[in-house]
Amino acid sequence: MLMLCSLLFVTSIGIANAYLANYSYGEWSGFSITFDGKWTSSGEWAAAPWKDLSGQAQFRGVVDIAGPTYQYNLIDFFSDTTNDVGDYWQICLANVGEPGPSAPDSSCYRIELVGHTTVKVYQGNGTGWSLLASPPTGFAIKDSLSTSPLQSTPHWTCEFQWDKDALTGIIPPLGIRVACYDASNAAAGEQAWPPNTVSSVNNPSQWGSISGYVDAIPEGVSFGAILLLSFVAVIVGLYHLRKRPKTIMRSVKL
Repeated sequence: MLMLCSLLFVTSIGIANAYLANYSYGEWSGFSITFDGKWTSSGEWAAAPWKDLSGQAQFRGVVDIAGPTYQYNLIDFFSDTTNDVGDYWQICLANVGEPGPSAPDSSCYRIELVGHTTVKVYQGNGTGWSLLASPPTGFAIKDSLSTSPLQSTPHWTCEFQWDKDALTGIIPPLGIRVACYDASNAAAGEQAWPPNTVSSVNNPSQWGSISGYVDAIPEGVSFGAILLLSFVAVIVGLYHLRKRPKTIMRSVKL
């Protein structure tokens, strides 16, 4: 049982990064998200893994496995408090082999919400992006000017929804890049993960990756505690494996 627990823990970590080195995360599964463009409650996204966007924004990713397998991403844009026609949200997803193509192909998608009103979805064509007449099944995006547990001042927050069954077949690693832009603060430029210094929306091989899926840690159990228990399980398991051959040889001698 201990050995099984340790193996489950190792499996939950996910497989190695396949896109841009050092930019990878495992999405947590078992979440139930209310898709409304904001933190519906203080605990809705609290346990989700998160990544920083230059200190001005933060994004999180989870998988809801109830019914269709949906991937949800949240961007909390703490510094954007104004409604501008030039504002935009952007998320890109690629379901291609390692390490990802140098130009978007047909397995690459880019979804944007411009000016908080206009949704645009693009698909790669081998050399760049082609605007689709309508979003594929399962694509959706919503935002709101609201508060969050991380910022009490009303600011822009955005949620993305992907139907992973229809779009990608749920085969990690998946390439991913997220970005947001506040037109009233043009000097700050686009906030992105991976950052613009190392990535480009037009080069999927420079995107980060979703390395796998992680079961959410039960409430009240710290990550450190699980790591310690898993380490102990591995040691105990290895001990028993080392002892077993001696027992077998002794029975043969008898």
